[in-house]
Amino acid sequence: MAAMRTLTVCNFTTVDGRYEDDDHDIVSFFENQHSDYAGADSFDHYTAGLLRDSDTFLLAGRRSFLGNMEYWLGVQGDASATGIRRQLAELILDIEKIVVSDTITEDDIAPWPNTRIVRIADSRAEVAALKQGDGRGILILLSRLLWNDLMHAGLVDELHLVTFPLIAGGGVPLFGDRPPVSLKLLGTHAWAESGNVLMRWRVDPAD
Repeated sequence: MAAMRTLTVCNFTTVDGRYEDDDHDIVSFFENQHSDYAGADSFDHYTAGLLRDSDTFLLAGRRSFLGNMEYWLGVQGDASATGIRRQLAELILDIEKIVVSDTITEDDIAPWPNTRIVRIADSRAEVAALKQGDGRGILILLSRLLWNDLMHAGLVDELHLVTFPLIAGGGVPLFGDRPPVSLKLLGTHAWAESGNVLMRWRVDPAD
């Protein structure tokens, strides 16, 4: 029997467990970033590796999707973008992208090839089918509401949390509530150049 595809969630988080600020942005988190870490790009390199190991990239929400599409399409023509950012833009352009939304339209996704729409009510069934199919990994970056729901449905296999050396002091928590799962540590890694600390967890059903 062939192994199921693995669904991996990777998100950055602040030391106090925040996903974004109250304005649904992360820029404010970096106001007090230590000067020693300015310009560090460890997280970009890590997420690029996850994308290379994946065949499907899941996104969710109209605002988040359109913002990401605009940003990554812009990186391609931005001479000031770092090399790894340009690599990320190419990886995201080429990978199969699925956006979970009830308001996104075919016109909205037209600028980004290899993209299709799944409605919210169908998202659990779609992900379950993807996991049963052929291919490499399935990856979620951002899309907190989506992966929180998929974790409740028992569809998330690994959770990769990269803690940045930042204190939010408020904002949106990483988890909306407690999902019925148990976490088993798979590994950790610290990047001295950025102060980022990775924790990789296997997500199992709660006993």
